[in-house]
Amino acid sequence: MKTILAFSCLLSLLGCGSGKKPEGVPVSYEYRYNATMAYYITWYQVEKDSTGVVRLSYSKDHNPEITVLKAPSDLLEFIGRTAAEYKLHKLKDHYLPPFEVLDGYGWGISIVYPEDSIWSGGSNAWPGGKLAEGINVINSRIQSIIDASTEADILEKKMHI
Repeated sequence: MKTILAFSCLLSLLGCGSGKKPEGVPVSYEYRYNATMAYYITWYQVEKDSTGVVRLSYSKDHNPEITVLKAPSDLLEFIGRTAAEYKLHKLKDHYLPPFEVLDGYGWGISIVYPEDSIWSGGSNAWPGGKLAEGINVINSRIQSIIDASTEADILEKKMHI
């Protein structure tokens, strides 16, 4: 949890997650949801590789194995449209409960654009309303791609390091 908070403070100082609406199509998306276990409950990453292939990497249920799929070519455009529609640039840098909690769940989201980024995260606290809905819409689309994938869609499997 301390790492998430330190990272959000660093990004704030660098001008990331500034609250201004980013322009263009994102170059990457990452979402992580974790507890106090070593590996994430849910981790998604979407990015284009050097050949232009959109890669969707994920791991679930505290599993150290990452599966990398070939994703639809328009997935980053969808993420950008959804982030704009739900105004995800209005996410706070970090969300904390009104009282100190030393266990529980943390999360983080990063949407990197060519000229800006959106970063947010929290420890035992989440955004509400349309902001949470927007994150859920993106993650639901990603999960539907994972659920529909076949062995032929897998580009590689590797371990978290």
